[in-house]
Amino acid sequence: MRPHVALSLTLCAALAAANVLPVNERCVTSIQTAYGYIAFATSPSNGHYQTKCEDPLKVTSIYAASDVFCKPDERATGIRALETLCRELGFNLIPREQLAENLTEDAIHHMRSADYSELSPADPVDVPVLLTAAHYSRVFRTIDTWAYEMWTHYAYGYAGYLYWAIILGTGMVHRLVQHFLHFRHDHPSQRAIQRYLPFRQASHWVRTHFLVSTMIPSRGREFFWWTFSNRGEAFIVIGFWALSIAACAINYRAFPENIYFPPVHTQIIRYIADRTGIISFANLPLLWLFAGRNNICAWATGWNFATFNVFHRHVAWIATIQAVVHTVTYLILFFENLNPWKKLRKPYLLWGILATVLMVLILPAAVNWFRHRAYETFLFIHIILSIGLLVGCFYHTIIFEGKEYWGQAYWFYLWLPVGIWFFDRFLRLVRVIYCNLHVRQTTHSQVQYTSSLAIYDKAADLIQLEVMSGSSSLRPRPGQYYFLYQPFRLTGWESHPFTLGSWSYEVGRNMSPLTNLPTKDDETVDVSQIPLLSDDSSSGSRSIQMQQTSSTVPRELKLIFWIRPYDGWTRHLRRECLKSPDRTSNVSILLEGPYGHESPLWSYDSVLLIAGGTGIASAVPYINDHIARSSSTNDNGDGEGEDKDKDKIRTRIQDMQLIWVTRQQAFLRGLAARELRPALARDDFRASFYSTLPLTSSQRQRNSNFTSSHTSPTNFPAREELEPETEIEILHGRPNLEKQILAFAHGAQSSDSSAAVLVCGPAAMAGEARAAVYLAMRQGYELKYVEESFSW
Repeated sequence: MRPHVALSLTLCAALAAANVLPVNERCVTSIQTAYGYIAFATSPSNGHYQTKCEDPLKVTSIYAASDVFCKPDERATGIRALETLCRELGFNLIPREQLAENLTEDAIHHMRSADYSELSPADPVDVPVLLTAAHYSRVFRTIDTWAYEMWTHYAYGYAGYLYWAIILGTGMVHRLVQHFLHFRHDHPSQRAIQRYLPFRQASHWVRTHFLVSTMIPSRGREFFWWTFSNRGEAFIVIGFWALSIAACAINYRAFPENIYFPPVHTQIIRYIADRTGIISFANLPLLWLFAGRNNICAWATGWNFATFNVFHRHVAWIATIQAVVHTVTYLILFFENLNPWKKLRKPYLLWGILATVLMVLILPAAVNWFRHRAYETFLFIHIILSIGLLVGCFYHTIIFEGKEYWGQAYWFYLWLPVGIWFFDRFLRLVRVIYCNLHVRQTTHSQVQYTSSLAIYDKAADLIQLEVMSGSSSLRPRPGQYYFLYQPFRLTGWESHPFTLGSWSYEVGRNMSPLTNLPTKDDETVDVSQIPLLSDDSSSGSRSIQMQQTSSTVPRELKLIFWIRPYDGWTRHLRRECLKSPDRTSNVSILLEGPYGHESPLWSYDSVLLIAGGTGIASAVPYINDHIARSSSTNDNGDGEGEDKDKDKIRTRIQDMQLIWVTRQQAFLRGLAARELRPALARDDFRASFYSTLPLTSSQRQRNSNFTSSHTSPTNFPAREELEPETEIEILHGRPNLEKQILAFAHGAQSSDSSAAVLVCGPAAMAGEARAAVYLAMRQGYELKYVEESFSW
């Protein structure tokens, strides 16, 4: 947290020094500003700044008024600043020595005094003029107020950075603490926790009421028209809303004698217009930072993409509202003056209005209803309008180009999003190359690239996408997801996120291990190295040969994704599969990843996995990870591409349970026969399978043989069995998650076991599970709740 706080304070201090008039310069600046409203007979015809530097009457008046109203240090600093300004503009300030005879105490005492608006610009004076005290005070107050307002505009913009620095810093500290508990103490039991954590009750209360509970538990994730995963996320967003509203509504200094904007209401409108525009600009870097896939904040805090997506959307709403207020208030100011249409035709104003309109147009395309139904269209609109927004902002502030203060301040807010965007795109390209290309350094260098096979199961209404990664360096982990591209489509730039469901290491695709094995008839090899039973005609001997040479044959990583076809790209992929009689298609797929974080479920004694539909993709890797960590083969760590460091951290899991709810039974049967088969054979693993599709008449007849006399198939889960080799029990209906989670929590506490619940499924299921975990924690049970995002 400290680096972020220090960075924000440093930026704020630098801003105050660079873009706000220093206090000790305000006296002389106020004086020269006051003389800008007085015309002198000797004024050069080259403009306002030349008269300020080279008009002897005006310069004499500035020196005289500085002697009267400014302190010595203020006078010295202010005159040096004026000299610098004149020099930068190509002029030379008349030295005080040349005017010394008119700057004696007696000469100043006999100078003519002028009050505000006493001298008409149409009637130039031919002698030096001294400001009255009231005149100086009025101008100084105007300059001082303007400097203060500009400081607050930028300071409140940077206050948002400080807010997020504190929030993200807290998340980093929390992750470090969790890392310390899991890896240093290997997650102690409940009794040990009481010794290690003196503030266990406070920690339990925070996790229960902020990290697990939704904003209003009785209403689920919905809060007004917003959706939040938990109460802590909601409080963070609401806190930023409150900060943004307060920053735009407070600390406006207005007084009737302001020389820039005399009416008080005009001053307020102008200050609101400036502040909302500046803070809206300040929010742009946050928008791009929270939206990126390669978000360093997500890595540092361990928070998932969905959480930062919520932050991104609310920062976007706030920035858009501020931009609208900025535009509307400036339009009010223009229409209060004469000839507003002439001002509105200026290019920088038109660009600003365009940028605001684009910000407003982005919002309808980002609502959940549209995003979920037309994700590719949403993404295309989002990118195009966002680019147009930045271009409009650049041209809106182009009038400040070359100005030391304002140009640097505004363009800092604009170039930072550009840098974040290019950095994110560069890392995406690096990930794509890393995942899909590999050059094997053999006798003949060979480029290995990604290949894939899509298989559509009509009974399960599911596409199994098998991707042979071109990279030999990928190390799959639970909790990871990848973005998939189909580059040779018309819209090949589109990418689609999918959770990694399973993986395995296969024999190299370009190598046939059977034909490449040595035989006794091969005169080029040492026969002593050939197995005694080696015979090409013997399938058994060929199997033995494969086993003996498996350590020398390179293996390639196969990643498996389970895709439910809906609309857009997934529907197109299903059509590609249906063109083939066997419902398969060799599609060209590029991987980008991996993204996501692995939750250390292995550090808990009891684990409950709850999956809905293709949410099983999040559960299967944790199941396989548990098997791998608890398997004795880990001690050997053999096998190319296998994860060789898992034997360093063994699993603590003594009891793992799976609850899987899906519509099609074929999906259940397929995974039970393949990916889940090793787990189903273990004593420390239990699974409950539920199918929600209505039963056919034949299924009802079969189920009647298993239904007890007090059970009704219409309101109680029925049962079905698969083939003997993959016999599982399938219950029809939906599970009572609250009852099962409470039973799981009670069992874990009774056995003095640490417990974790992982959920991945539709929003309704995740909400039901979260509510049940919240209820259990309120009753005093210790649970770790992990929710994998099911929607993007």
